[in-house]
Amino acid sequence: FSVKKRSSEVDFILEDSFIDTVKRIYNQLKEYGTKFVCGAKIQELIDILGVDDRLDSAVAYVQNKFCGESDALVKRDVHSAALQAYGSVFGDIWDTLKSWSHDKLCTTKLQDLLDILGFPEALDGAVEMAQSAICGIFSVKKRDIKITPEMYQQAVGAFKDTVKDIYERLRPYLKAFVCSSGLQTLMNILGVPDDFDGAVEIAQEMICGRAALSSALMVKHTAALQGFIDTIMGVLEQFYTLGQSKDCNAGNPELLTSLRKPETKEWAVEIADDWYCV
Repeated sequence: FSVKKRSSEVDFILEDSFIDTVKRIYNQLKEYGTKFVCGAKIQELIDILGVDDRLDSAVAYVQNKFCGESDALVKRDVHSAALQAYGSVFGDIWDTLKSWSHDKLCTTKLQDLLDILGFPEALDGAVEMAQSAICGIFSVKKRDIKITPEMYQQAVGAFKDTVKDIYERLRPYLKAFVCSSGLQTLMNILGVPDDFDGAVEIAQEMICGRAALSSALMVKHTAALQGFIDTIMGVLEQFYTLGQSKDCNAGNPELLTSLRKPETKEWAVEIADDWYCV
């Protein structure tokens, strides 16, 4: 197996998914206490967690975090080996889910997926991220526009930038006000369009300490991410309507003005422009 072989499809959420899984393994093992975890053999911990044997290096990585006996160089090597091993498992999850039909995959609940696939609780975050990402790719393909995994990754990154921009706009307000306000109130204050309600909700969660900015977080908010992709598609349709009169040399400010789009849509417009003018 080579992680590079699958990089075009899974690398954009691989490390975030790895970190999420490590946290879940850590929290599960935490219940057993540091003394037990540090004294246990890796196979014992694997059996307790019920995870694939290929994740032995990932479990060793978590054990190392508990016990903290290795120097920096060893820790770096352990992390690299753990990520490589996790890439193999995550790649298999991705390929399995991608082989399913859209309706079967995108309408099946997470717990049902875990039961069908026989995966332990420690991998539920990995399965959820793969499901959300693949269903997102399915959705954009329905518009007869060929969306490559790289383009989908680009959309996830742009959505992340949009959330970050909204987050920065909310920061000057008192945390108590932001956390107690309804979405519509925040959207009205920021002048954000209704189709960005999911982005505002994520930014609110970040300010209130319920989430951290990551590509994985963007992917897991399926509806919000899909709304952003729909916005990109809407702008693309406007570009196709313009046809030859569309200026591919125009900058983002000019595009926003000509399309009468608010500044919060600059990232969506930039991606649509990139896809159209490629």
